[in-house]
Amino acid sequence: MRDTCGMRLASSNAAATLSARGKGTHPQRASAPLLHGLSVVLAVLGGRCSESLTVALEHADAWVRVTSNLTDARRSNAALYPCATVVIVPPTIAITGSVHAGLRALSRQGAVLLLSVNATTRERVDLLNSGADSVLTSVDPDEVVAALAAVLRRSHVPTTRMASQIVCAGEICVHLLHRTATAAGRTLALTRLEFDLLAYFVTHAGETLTRDLLLENVWGYDIGGRDTVTVHVCRLRRKIEADPSRPALLETVWGIGYRLNTHPASVSIVLRTSRREAATSVE
Repeated sequence: MRDTCGMRLASSNAAATLSARGKGTHPQRASAPLLHGLSVVLAVLGGRCSESLTVALEHADAWVRVTSNLTDARRSNAALYPCATVVIVPPTIAITGSVHAGLRALSRQGAVLLLSVNATTRERVDLLNSGADSVLTSVDPDEVVAALAAVLRRSHVPTTRMASQIVCAGEICVHLLHRTATAAGRTLALTRLEFDLLAYFVTHAGETLTRDLLLENVWGYDIGGRDTVTVHVCRLRRKIEADPSRPALLETVWGIGYRLNTHPASVSIVLRTSRREAATSVE
């Protein structure tokens, strides 16, 4: 049978998973490696991901977000960094230069696993050279989970920060999955881009971030006018600063970029308590 991504799944796996889902329980997998609260972004290019794969990742203790393109995957990773990305390329989608460029950017954010049932040997080599940590020609849920766990073991990626739901830096707190934020206990009215920008600053509190880095990881591209970063930082300051004309939180590092002026020791993390809550809050 074929799943909703247009790729072939073992019928027994799919049937067992969907049946278990319908009963409100997880399928029994004798040797499924645990992902220990890992945040996984599923980037399904040009299609929808099968429910069986999502269930398998959740059963292995992962927190799953789904996007339909690599740009949104990068923006999701920026808030949840470090984070693992599973890129699914259905047979109807060509592996173009933009896919390779996207993989190079994603590889700088965390582990990347790519699934393509039609990829040739040459294409798999090129994908690995572009930044994929592993390329599978199967979307069997158990194999995907095992391959992702193996990549993480080799890369020694930490999971504590990836398992976070709320991150606070000083008086600013962001709820990464509910996409809400507060400053000094006051709820902030943020646009989607403003939230992504604030979340990136909070999760990189104390670091000096260049405009180019912000363009690449928040906007999702590495070329373009730096003035757009300046404009949005000014708008964000109007919402988080007591006196935007004299910013005390989001300061300018002249000649370089910006820094959220919070001592790293003041950054705190609240771990998630509900996987279903996280799954249903995806935009």
